[in-house]
Amino acid sequence: MNIHKHPPLETWQSLCERPMMSFSQIEPGVRAILDAVNKQGDEALKSFSLQFDGFAPDDFLVSEKELAEAEKQVRDELKSAIRLAEKNIRRFHIAQREPVKKITTTNGVTCWRKSVPIEKVGLYIPGGTAPLFSTLLMLGVPAFVAGCNEIIVCTPPRKDGTIAPEILYTASQLGLKKIYSVGGAQAIAAMAYGSESIPAVYKIFGPGNQYVTMAKMLVQQQGVAIDMPAGPSEVLVIADSISYPAFVAADLLSQAEHGADSQVVLVSDDETITEKILSEIQRQLNVLPRKELAAAALKNSKAVLLKNMDDAIAFSNIYAPEHLILATAQPELLAEKVVNAGSVFLGHFSCESAGDYASGTNHTLPTNGYARNYSGVSLDSFMKKITFQELTATGIRNIGPAIEHMAAAEQLEAHKNAVTLRLDYLQSQKNDSEKVKNTTVAARENIIRAKPYSSARDEFSGENKIFLDANENPFDTGYNRYPDPHQAALKKQIAALKHVSSENIFLGNGSDEAIDLLIRAYCEPANDSILICPPTYGMYEVAAAIHDIQVVKIPLNEKFQLDLKNVLDTIEQQDVKIIFLCSPNNPTGNLLNKAEIESLLQKFNGLVVIDEAYIDFSPDGSLLGELKRYEQVVILQTFSKAWGLAGIRLGMAFGHALIISTLDKIKPPYNINQITQQIAFERLKNINKKENYVRLLNEQKKIVIEELGILPVVKKIYPSDANFLLVKFDEPKKIYKSLLENNIVVRDRNSVAEGCLRITIGTEDENEKLLSVLKNISPINS
Repeated sequence: MNIHKHPPLETWQSLCERPMMSFSQIEPGVRAILDAVNKQGDEALKSFSLQFDGFAPDDFLVSEKELAEAEKQVRDELKSAIRLAEKNIRRFHIAQREPVKKITTTNGVTCWRKSVPIEKVGLYIPGGTAPLFSTLLMLGVPAFVAGCNEIIVCTPPRKDGTIAPEILYTASQLGLKKIYSVGGAQAIAAMAYGSESIPAVYKIFGPGNQYVTMAKMLVQQQGVAIDMPAGPSEVLVIADSISYPAFVAADLLSQAEHGADSQVVLVSDDETITEKILSEIQRQLNVLPRKELAAAALKNSKAVLLKNMDDAIAFSNIYAPEHLILATAQPELLAEKVVNAGSVFLGHFSCESAGDYASGTNHTLPTNGYARNYSGVSLDSFMKKITFQELTATGIRNIGPAIEHMAAAEQLEAHKNAVTLRLDYLQSQKNDSEKVKNTTVAARENIIRAKPYSSARDEFSGENKIFLDANENPFDTGYNRYPDPHQAALKKQIAALKHVSSENIFLGNGSDEAIDLLIRAYCEPANDSILICPPTYGMYEVAAAIHDIQVVKIPLNEKFQLDLKNVLDTIEQQDVKIIFLCSPNNPTGNLLNKAEIESLLQKFNGLVVIDEAYIDFSPDGSLLGELKRYEQVVILQTFSKAWGLAGIRLGMAFGHALIISTLDKIKPPYNINQITQQIAFERLKNINKKENYVRLLNEQKKIVIEELGILPVVKKIYPSDANFLLVKFDEPKKIYKSLLENNIVVRDRNSVAEGCLRITIGTEDENEKLLSVLKNISPINS
């Protein structure tokens, strides 16, 4: 290594220059490869494979037999290591998910941004003498976590025409099926343009030699995205007087052994420790299998002695290393000053190898100074961000005039006119788009005439009163008084959270009480009917039977959506008073189409009850806003699911004030007990706890879906916006029995969806136990 002692500041920039990478000599040849593959497809791929790899397969796609054979060749210790790394990488990348945050920029103007996975991605995995199966973990795991629809892998064969078994085993472990035996610039061309065998993708990831890098840079100019312009690997280590020379030397050599064009840099403020590290490098170098490559890299490498740690971190920020190791006494303080680096390793035990393999962070990082303006691969690398906005009539009134003035100033009259037409329309209407739809919905006559039970407590609430009206025990036990019959304070807190009025809220003993009371209040026994769309929540039918109400059933279609035409035809022919819709649906987990629900609301004058027990797990949000437009809609929600309070049995119904007052009239007195109210108050003060539950459960659901998807016993996993999954199995009875034998209870839903079990998402440990049992069930030996 070249040693530079106290170089002047003006020379730092030149010291930070890497060995020059010149693509000018190889660019014409790489362009020729790209053009040939673009025009000739598989024919060109086979020609180049034979030329560069000495082997041209009949079929580029790796067969299932090859995958199975590869698994036998990988040592059990390595399999365990790969699984550990995968788990940590998955956890780290799942934590990078961003919830959708809707922002009201002006009253009536809502904007938000949503992360959407890139549909088709290609992963290039170097093979040959150094099969980088760890890179497949670093790229494949976040691609799955992101939800990319199509993931293809290209990796070059070895000299005997086979692919390294470690790469194939890792691919199998991740559930990757489209693995192609092709490497070099021709593989990049295949993923960019597509061929008869290999599909084209929208973004290409992965490192490679100079030809692969050149190919990626060229296809990027033609509209195919790439992860980054990656170059040779590099590390910069900052060491002080207490550093461990052997540790630092090993870290420097771990990057030097990548290849002759790699570069390592040692920066220190202590000459003695620098000399010890350089001596240790020579000692360790002599026993390395890749000694020649590492020695060549060291010729391009440097040791820089500076005055202090402030200068050391300033030098590092100019260099902008791919990997930065802070092997110092106080690495946390230095870390705060890092502004340019791909990945930072703090302390004596944070070796760069940990990030390369199993700590969880991604090792696909910017090199050659690109850390100044590029990030390493992350979950966001596999996503695109789409912005959304929604303006109500109020919103366009609020910002419309400003838009008109700005458009006119830029002389874009059509832009202005798009606003002016809408403002003129609204001005001409007596009621804006949020006017309430008139309905004929009414409660039963006897309910309208009935007088509710009341006590003095209904009228005389408040503090500093002596209550001798309700025959309670006067001795204060904390629970000796009846609770507030109106639950006024609790309703007020919920109203603020849900952006509705307290008069629009009914609180019940679970949502089931609201279901029961709605049927009791609005349906005449032995005369009226309700309509349900099975498969759906069973309590609608149970409550109807209790009150002698007919149940009309219009099943959901094959996509578990409303058969809207059939529903509309039926309500015209029969005296249906209430329609119950479960969305997200139980037991299927999917949301019902919002536009179809709105169409139903526009054409039906009875009550439409939308049961949103699982809505907090859905990214698409509630229909609670429809209360402002339709006075016949009732929204059911609960504290049981996302809030984690099933034990207190607290449900909510949101609706028009007339509907809510009707339910309050016939509910039992003091139906929400004091303990339930207290627990609900405490949880409402900590809404972050609920949001954390939702995040954790949705993360676990994603993991369970991914793991189930690669099991041979699983035939189909239905889409779910809830905290459960409807899963179709081969031999579901056998699966159900095996789970019970292992003390795991799921719900048999074969009666509503053939071959299906409903699986609630549990804790990480519970889910792992479930998946472990399912993995041990063989459909072949049943």
